[in-house]
Amino acid sequence: MKHRMTQNDLLCRLSHARLSLLRELGNLADEGGQSLYLVGGVVRDLLLKRENWDLDLTVEGDGIAFARLVADRYGARLAVFERFATARLDFPDGLKMDIATTRRETYAQPAILPVVQPASIEEDLYRRDFTINAMAMQLNPGQFGRLLDPYGGQRDLQARMIRVLHSGSFQDDPTRIFRAIRFEQRFGFHLERATLRLLAQAASTNLIQQLSGPRLQN
Repeated sequence: MKHRMTQNDLLCRLSHARLSLLRELGNLADEGGQSLYLVGGVVRDLLLKRENWDLDLTVEGDGIAFARLVADRYGARLAVFERFATARLDFPDGLKMDIATTRRETYAQPAILPVVQPASIEEDLYRRDFTINAMAMQLNPGQFGRLLDPYGGQRDLQARMIRVLHSGSFQDDPTRIFRAIRFEQRFGFHLERATLRLLAQAASTNLIQQLSGPRLQN
């Protein structure tokens, strides 16, 4: 299910400079025949009317090539992570931005890093941790500000609920156990009943011990 909201509902809660930048990037993506989306935590925080200083974008196309184009145009420092089809940009004004290819993830076994493949925006949102982080806003002109919420993120925000997207979520990535508790405490939300049961099951195993040191530290 996709809901349509205008930029005045959400994106205008950003500063004028950020809003102008997103419009420019949407135009740039459109020129290349690609669909560009603002995704994840920043969409959640716009809905919650909370500040979020970083921007995460995803491209139905070649995210790294698009990130190189953006870095060149705006003089941003660029770090590329080919394995995950992701790039990080640091703009001269201090803005940090991640740009990724829309992708699906598969896990050969629990707790290890995934293998990624290009996919649709709906599949990209489905690979995320919780429904409240699985929303996107399109940035292309003509669709600017369109909210995609295929998994009920708005509903769960209104219910103040943390819900995983599928039953294998914590096994795929046990760091989500910590994230669930962090979001619960940060927002004053509660864990949905099935999510709480799945979290308890995962926490009772040795999955956390299988995480690498850096991932566990982060």
